[in-house]
Amino acid sequence: MKSIQRRLTLWLLATVVVLFGLTWLVIIRFPEDFTVEYIATQLEHDAEALVLGISFDAQGEAVLDPDFVAPVYMRPASGHYFQLQSGEYNLRSRSLGSDALDIRIEEQPQKTLLRTRGPGDQPLLVWVVHYLKDGHTFSLAIAEELTALRAQINRFRLQFSLVTLLLVLLMFYAQRTLVKLSLAPLENIRKACRQLETGEIRRLPADVPLEVRPLVDEINRLVELMQQRLLRSRNSMGNLAHALKTPLAVLRQYIEQKAPRLDSEWLEQTRASLAMIQSIIDRELKRARVAGPASGGEICHLHREIPDVIGLLQKVFAGKRLVFEQHVEGDVSFGDREDMLELLGNLLENAGKWCRHRVRVSAACKGGLALSVEDDGPGIEASVQETLLQRGIRLDESTSGYGLGLSIVKDIVDQYGGTLEFSRSPSLGGLVVKVFLPG
Repeated sequence: MKSIQRRLTLWLLATVVVLFGLTWLVIIRFPEDFTVEYIATQLEHDAEALVLGISFDAQGEAVLDPDFVAPVYMRPASGHYFQLQSGEYNLRSRSLGSDALDIRIEEQPQKTLLRTRGPGDQPLLVWVVHYLKDGHTFSLAIAEELTALRAQINRFRLQFSLVTLLLVLLMFYAQRTLVKLSLAPLENIRKACRQLETGEIRRLPADVPLEVRPLVDEINRLVELMQQRLLRSRNSMGNLAHALKTPLAVLRQYIEQKAPRLDSEWLEQTRASLAMIQSIIDRELKRARVAGPASGGEICHLHREIPDVIGLLQKVFAGKRLVFEQHVEGDVSFGDREDMLELLGNLLENAGKWCRHRVRVSAACKGGLALSVEDDGPGIEASVQETLLQRGIRLDESTSGYGLGLSIVKDIVDQYGGTLEFSRSPSLGGLVVKVFLPG
C-alpha cells in the first residue's frame, strides 16, 4: 500500500472501529446486568416482606397472612410469582395458578439467583433463599418475568447499535476529510513542482508542514545546483564558440593565402569543413545572445518573444524583404525559455531560408503548446520528410545551412513528449510545420 492517505484512513478507521466495538460490548451488557441486579434487589425485598407474614400453626405448617402479599402476586399470570417449601408443605402464589416453578427449591444454595422458565414458557429471574423462623425451616422462591425487560433491552441495543454505526460512519467521513486536509500541502507542493518545471517560480515555497520541510529544502537545493550548472554550461558554450572565432578566422585566412599551392579537392573539403564549424559557432553565439543571462527554468512568453525573433530574422534575411505574419492567441506562456527560443528560432529561420516572401507563425495554448510555422516556398514531398529530420542532411546543397535546425527541433519536441508534423500549407502553398507540446 503506497498511498499515505489510504494508509492513514485505514489505520484511523481501524482504531475507531475497535474503540466503538469495545464500547458497544460494554454498553450492550451493562443494561441487562444493571437491571438484573435491580430486580434481584426488589425480589429480595419482596421475599423479606412475605417472610414477615409467615407463621406456623400447631401442626407446624406454614400459614401466610394475605395482608403481607402484594396484589401483583394475587393476579393470575401477572409475571410475579412465589413458591414456599416447608417439608412436604408447598405454598404457591395465586399468580402461578396450577403451575409450579420448575426448580427444586430445597436443593438450592442459600441466597441464590437463577434463571428458569415459568408458565407459558416465560423467562423468569428467581431469587431463592432459605429461612429459619420460630424453630421451623423453610425455603422461599420468588420470581419475576423478564419478557418485557428483554424487549426493552433489545430495543435499546438496536437503537444503540444504529447510533454507534452512524457515529462510526461520521467518524470515518470526518477522519477521511481531516486526512485529506492534512495532506493538502503535499498537493500544493506537487503543483509548485509543476510551476517550477515551467519556470513560473524559481523555488518551492517554504510555507510547508514541518514533516515535509526537509524534503522541500533538499529539492530547492538541488534546483539551485542544477540551475548553476546549466548556467555555467551555457556560458561555457558561448565562451567556447566566441573563443574559436578568432583562431578559425586565422586558419581560413592562412588557407586562402596558400590556396594556389594546394590540391583543389582537398581545398574544397577544407573550406566546407571550415564553413560547417563557422555555422555551428554562429548558431551557438546566436543562441547565447537570444537566451541572455537567464538561467534554466525561466518560462517563455511566446507572445513577447516571437516579435523579437522575427526582428532578428528580418535583419538576417534583409535582402529577401520577408513579410512575417504572427497569430498568437492571448498570453501564450510555455516551457523553458531557451528551449522554446531555439525551437522557434530554428523553425522560423528554416522558413525564412526556403520561403519566397511570406512566413506565418501561429501559437496557442490548447492543453499544451500548439505551434505552426508555414511559408510560401516550394515545400517538401512526404517521401523525404523523415530524411529531413536526420542530423546534417540537406535537401538542397546549393542553399546555405547544414541540416542541424530541424533535427534540433525534433530533439526538443521528443524531450517534451510532443509531436512534429510536416504538410503543405493550404493558404501559402509551401511547407507547414506543426508542433504540439503537451502541458
